[in-house]
Amino acid sequence: MKNKAICCLLLSSFLFMSCQDNTFQDIIFRPIDDPFQDVPVADSLSLEGTVYLSWESDECSDIYILQRSIDSASLNFTTVYEGTGTSYTDSNLTTDYRYVYRLNKTRGSKIFYGENYAYGFCSSLRADSFEDNNDEKSATVLDYDRICNLPCAKFITDSYSLIDEDWFSITIPPVRTAEIIVSQSGLVNSTAGSATALLVQVSGFSAQAVLQQTGIQISNPSTEIKTFYFKIYPNVSGLFGADEYLTSIEYTISLNRVYKYEL
Repeated sequence: MKNKAICCLLLSSFLFMSCQDNTFQDIIFRPIDDPFQDVPVADSLSLEGTVYLSWESDECSDIYILQRSIDSASLNFTTVYEGTGTSYTDSNLTTDYRYVYRLNKTRGSKIFYGENYAYGFCSSLRADSFEDNNDEKSATVLDYDRICNLPCAKFITDSYSLIDEDWFSITIPPVRTAEIIVSQSGLVNSTAGSATALLVQVSGFSAQAVLQQTGIQISNPSTEIKTFYFKIYPNVSGLFGADEYLTSIEYTISLNRVYKYEL
C-alpha cells in the first residue's frame, strides 16, 4: 500500500510539472495530421547579397529542413537550415546566382518533402525605397525625381519569372498635359531618343516604348483636376531572349513640366 501511494504521488507530480510547461498538454492535444505542404517566402532585395526566408509554423511538424540548390536543369539540394525556427537568413551566396529553395518537414522519423519551390537570387542591389509600389493602390506619387530599379529574373526551374513593375501617380490640373522624362542607366547608347529596355502604360491605355530622355505625355482634357496612374516595367520580350537571366534595370523618372493641353 505504501509503494502504491508513493507511485501515485510521483505520477501526480509528473502530471503537474508537465502541465506547468505545457509538455503533457502538447502531447495530448497535438493533432495527428501530417505536416502541411508549405513554400517559404523568399526576399532577395532587402539587403545586398542576402536572401531572407520565412515560413508558417506547423504544429504537426517536429523539425523544419530548409534546402537550397543553384538554379539549373538538374537541381542538387543541400540543407542550409534544420531546426524549429520559422525563418532563415541565407548570406552564403554568390552574386548574380539564382537559387531554388525547398522546405521539408519531419514528424517522428518520417520526412515530408516540399513539393513546390521558392525562388531567390543574390543581388548586388537592394529594392529601391519606393517599394512595394507594384499596383495602383500602392503607387508612388511622382512629385520629384525618383531613382528606381526593376529586378528581372528568369529561372530554368519551372521557367519561373520574377519581373518587377513600378506604379506611379500624378495629379494634373484641368486642361493640362504633364510631361514625364525617364532616363535608364548603363545604356550603351544613352543619347536622347535612343531605345531603352522599358515600357510605360497609363492605366486604361495601351503600353508604349520608353525612349531615353524623351517626353512622355499624359493629358487631362477635362475641366476637373484628375489623378492618373501609370506603370514603368521591363520590355522583357525585347531585352531578354534567353531562357534564363538575372539583371536589374536602374532608371530615373521625373516630372519635367506641365503645360496647356492642346487638341
